[in-house]
Amino acid sequence: MNKTELRQLALDLRKQNQEFQVLYSQVAQQVADRFYQARERFLDGLANKPKRKKTHKYLSLVYPQKGWRLSGIRQVGRGKNKNKRKKARLHLSKIGFFTLVLHRDFPLEQVSQVCVKLYPSGRVCMVFLVEETETQKESSKEPQKAVGLDAGLTRLVTLSDGRFLDNPKPLERSLEKIQRLHKRLSRKRFLSKNRFKAKKRLAKEYEHSKHFRRDLFFKLGVLLSQDYDVLVLEDLGAQGLIQRGENKTRRRRLYDSAISELRACLEWEFQKRGKTVLAVSAYNTSRECFLCGGINHNLTLKDRVFHCPCCGFTLDRDLNASSVLLKRSGWVPSDVPAELRPIPPLPSLGLKRRQGEALKQEAPAFRRG
Repeated sequence: MNKTELRQLALDLRKQNQEFQVLYSQVAQQVADRFYQARERFLDGLANKPKRKKTHKYLSLVYPQKGWRLSGIRQVGRGKNKNKRKKARLHLSKIGFFTLVLHRDFPLEQVSQVCVKLYPSGRVCMVFLVEETETQKESSKEPQKAVGLDAGLTRLVTLSDGRFLDNPKPLERSLEKIQRLHKRLSRKRFLSKNRFKAKKRLAKEYEHSKHFRRDLFFKLGVLLSQDYDVLVLEDLGAQGLIQRGENKTRRRRLYDSAISELRACLEWEFQKRGKTVLAVSAYNTSRECFLCGGINHNLTLKDRVFHCPCCGFTLDRDLNASSVLLKRSGWVPSDVPAELRPIPPLPSLGLKRRQGEALKQEAPAFRRG
């Protein structure tokens, strides 16, 4: 069946089933479009075979063209935050009204579709897809500054200029609370109201860790894209690293570091500003000497200082790896920093330093469970 036949089938099923009539007609057609796209991706070898999704796991609806209306846009806030936030009323056909907090301005006449997404924690998010002309063009100037970035577990990133950012480990910080919430959930009677409440509290805690991590990655991307024209990353297979993890703790820390998500966020911020991101081979980047290119085969994960057996060059392990990445991309730094220095705990990074303590995160702008 082609896309048109699938859309007609969805409309016919909607007429036959009384429960499906609560959906707007174009929303039902959008469900058929999702199945068609999933089937095409499977036939092209880009994804697995599509499976039947259970009703309680279908947590998003899309209004492609009509069926929604945004009105009552107003500015709210007091003191310093006055006129910095906007609220509006959104009406969705067959569903009702929602009060929204608008995070940015956008032209209403260019909105092509509205996506309603429900998170397991009970949070509802509205996504407006705006079609606009491409404004970000490739810079005509030649890139002037480049930096190599090595991602890790203890330090989230280490740059070839000597700066580093400690890994805040949001999942590990909230692990005790998550385990306690899991235990409470297991004691609730199946399908009881208290079980749904406990499930929502657990989902909020997972959501807090996820959103804090993404918020940090995007803010780090903004910081680096403002300072450099080229970013050099290692082409890592994060899933393979997790599967080859020595023990459960290391695999959990690899999940917590989210190296693939970090790369995606950094690439987005650089490409949005018309700058370049290069991915080079990660083979032996930690064992290769930056100066002579010799290989230290005796280097283990416990060794935090690299020592070259050929030329005697000694440097921090992560700093040497980031310099090797930069060298492999064709950029040679003018000098190698002798010492590492932390990235300043700017408020824009959501980090704050206290005396005698490591970097700590501030709560982002959403509620904790």
